[in-house]
Amino acid sequence: MSLNSTADIDRDGYQILQEPLSRDLLVQLEAVLNSAGEESFRQRRSGTRYAIRNAHLVLPGLRSLLAAGALRELACDALGQSATLVSATLFDKRPGANWFVPPHQDLQVPINGQSTDPEWTNWSVKAGQQYVEPPLEVFQQMLAVRVHLDECPGENGALEVVPRSHQRRLTEEEVALLSESEFQLCPVEAGEILFMNPLLVHRSRSSQLPLRRRVLHVVYSAARLPEGLAWT
Repeated sequence: MSLNSTADIDRDGYQILQEPLSRDLLVQLEAVLNSAGEESFRQRRSGTRYAIRNAHLVLPGLRSLLAAGALRELACDALGQSATLVSATLFDKRPGANWFVPPHQDLQVPINGQSTDPEWTNWSVKAGQQYVEPPLEVFQQMLAVRVHLDECPGENGALEVVPRSHQRRLTEEEVALLSESEFQLCPVEAGEILFMNPLLVHRSRSSQLPLRRRVLHVVYSAARLPEGLAWT
């Protein structure tokens, strides 16, 4: 499996690869994700599980599937250079954990180490993991690879994106002023991949169907890090 062209990603900030991942890789991913214990998940107040943040750090065996192999190769092809695993998040929308995600850009990434570089900003710690907001040139060398483990039609909370909104960091006011007509719905079949730049404005609605929707959101980067910093 390989990309025929990266023009859509460069221009619009996203692309759907409508060739499913190999059955073997999907089976391996599902086996690792299905092995996750209750303690690995973030939970809603009702107790329903809905996500695993930094799944590559939490689930044994997942890092090896993501740091090398088909997904990383696709990221390298799309970025045009060697790429390193940054993070992985499992989103697990289900009838008991079904929510609306408002429009936003993904601005923070997990990081190890320290740096005095003033362009690396908004340092924080969430659930024991350090996060930071990289500069624009780093975002321009990053790519999110969203693996859809279940069918995700428009009625099932499919991602909606604003094409070409990934060129710069937008203010909250600018994001709020985006019109409905600017959002593009991205229905995806089970096993297919949606590539997107983390700065692409995106949202997802609550599902209108009583179906599960699992997405493994994996981020890669080809950027060189300042001295003292390392991806998790």
